Amino acid sequence: MKKNRLQEAEMAVLAILKKGSANATTGGEIATITGYNSRLVSSAISDLVIRYGVPIIGARVGIRNGYYIAETKEELLEGLVSLKNQVKNEQKRLDVLMSIEDVTAYEKTLERGHYASIQ
Repeated sequence: MKKNRLQEAEMAVLAILKKGSANATTGGEIATITGYNSRLVSSAISDLVIRYGVPIIGARVGIRNGYYIAETKEELLEGLVSLKNQVKNEQKRLDVLMSIEDVTAYEKTLERGHYASIQ
């Protein structure tokens, strides 16, 4: 496989994506149009960004959620705010999981807290 050769899923996703945040397309819409499952759509979007530098943004707030190709540097930077927050939260999750030594310790913690009262 050549690095500069788009794969079928990547081409299909790229053909659907529009420029500009006002033209965002949801992952579900892309999946419906392409017939691909959401994991393959997500993978194709990641590959388009990582391998080819396509400035695809995933909007998670506002009236129109979905994916779009940034038209300006400002639009790109605005779109990166959500991604940066997501990365921070995932890093926190990773840090906690990596620090766990006793994989059953949470059971004692939850017994003392809210969890025990809802069982």
